[in-house]
Amino acid sequence: MFTHGDSTHGDANELGTVEYDGDYVPPHMQGREVIRAGVMLPFSDRRASVRAQAEGMLAGIELALFDTAGDNFVILPKDTRGSQITTKEMAQELVEQGADLVLGPLFGGNVTATRTVFTEDGAPIVSFSNDSSVVGGGNWLASIAPEAEVAEIIRYASLRGYDQFAFFGPQSGLGLRVERAMQLEVYNNGGLMIGSEFYQSGEDNPNVEAASFAQTVANAVAVGGRVAVLVPERGNRLRRIAPLLAYHGVDTREVKMLGLGSWNDPAIWREPSLKGAWFPSPPAADIADFEARYERQYGRPPSSLAAIAYDATALAIALAADGQLSPDELTNLDGFAGVNGLFRFREDGTAQRSLSIMEIDPSSEDGVKQIRSVATAFDPSAS
Repeated sequence: MFTHGDSTHGDANELGTVEYDGDYVPPHMQGREVIRAGVMLPFSDRRASVRAQAEGMLAGIELALFDTAGDNFVILPKDTRGSQITTKEMAQELVEQGADLVLGPLFGGNVTATRTVFTEDGAPIVSFSNDSSVVGGGNWLASIAPEAEVAEIIRYASLRGYDQFAFFGPQSGLGLRVERAMQLEVYNNGGLMIGSEFYQSGEDNPNVEAASFAQTVANAVAVGGRVAVLVPERGNRLRRIAPLLAYHGVDTREVKMLGLGSWNDPAIWREPSLKGAWFPSPPAADIADFEARYERQYGRPPSSLAAIAYDATALAIALAADGQLSPDELTNLDGFAGVNGLFRFREDGTAQRSLSIMEIDPSSEDGVKQIRSVATAFDPSAS
């Protein structure tokens, strides 16, 4: 059972504008011990793509309620409008309504604004930002962070005997995050980082950088190194850059190409220079099942973060079944199995994930195949 408080999904511009005296309880839930989950998303952001993402995430949250909620879980949607000022106002309304937890916000700045209202000792915040700088202080990141993807693909490559690694990517915020995460994971897995080459963000033809990088890789291969190369690009840019590396001498028959979740894109799977490449991904069968159920319910494909919102909500519902939700429950070492695979929250607020590993195979029917499934349990000794 769920409710949007006094507002409807279709009237997103007015979400969160009504004041309440005391903890909110829907009329049909009077007399029950209610768990109240605030949902803070930018339903009326000025950008159409963001509005569509927010609506898709709310639909994912609703689907989790249909699938898993009992008769004491209520959601209170609030429209942040993409504004930090509005976010603080909506967070204060949730405090006044007695919210037990918060799902959202979407943007890192709005997460920070929410934390100024919900202190570390207040309701837990399970946000959807991909900004690792806003973790902690009562906030947990439910998104699939690039650091989690890097950890999975580097660990897998190391287990398959690749001991030398190189990075080729843009001089951007994401590129720098991925490269730092790669350096750490290579070290943790006993490998050697032989080089990192950056090119200007937005550069479509980084010939000079590609030539220098290819020579570094070729030198390592020439002396017997088993080399894996990580390229955190996507779409058309990846289709231009991957062949450029091959042109300058990165022999992908000997060098293993690695990517991130953005490589889960049929448009790139026919690129010859990416044949045999590996990338991490949520479990394909579970995602396909979620997408089919979503489309049956709403008549449209889910937004890219709808499954993340579904998992966060299903987790909150499960943990709140005893009538409360505490940080200790969120950081359960056993983790939680979701649509996007196995995950658990660390004490610092980040999420550790087990993702499947996919291999690009142009000769296969789909153009890609799963070569490692999601783990069924975390290693108790790992954190």
